[in-house]
Amino acid sequence: CDNVQGGFDVTQHMLKMQRRQFAFIGEAGSQAPEFEERYLGHCRALNEAGIDVDKAMQFDAISTEQSGYQGVQKLIDSAKRFDAVFCASDLIALGALRCLREKGLRIPEDIAIAGFDNIPISSFANPALTTVHQDTKLAGEILVDSLLKLISGQEVSHYLIPVGLVVRQSCGATI
Repeated sequence: CDNVQGGFDVTQHMLKMQRRQFAFIGEAGSQAPEFEERYLGHCRALNEAGIDVDKAMQFDAISTEQSGYQGVQKLIDSAKRFDAVFCASDLIALGALRCLREKGLRIPEDIAIAGFDNIPISSFANPALTTVHQDTKLAGEILVDSLLKLISGQEVSHYLIPVGLVVRQSCGATI
């Protein structure tokens, strides 16, 4: 999917919600290329808004709730100010959400939070999680088609599947 565009879109939405001090929770290196692309889109949105990217506001996390919880705990322990958290996956965001609430922070009043993937549970979080939707059904169809083409010796095309922003309560108002 178009991870860069998804990272850009979700960050741009939070910017429209008047958020200015961002943290990114998720790996942002070559060991996690999808997360790295999401981070690059996030950084592009900040740069276009005239906000310098603070690399110290990126905290590594793998795609688990526990890792998201720990990433936000590190963010809080850093004593850096923030009013928005973009997580590289919904699982990371769910853990981050739990940590923020346990620390007495209100979502979205104090901190806006968003994830990526639009997993089913994200709509049941409290508050419901703003996220980026990937068309996994289409991705699966393309994968099977490509595999069949490879088996038969045909040339395989590369696709970039578009994403869609799903705005929910964790970022405040809708667009």
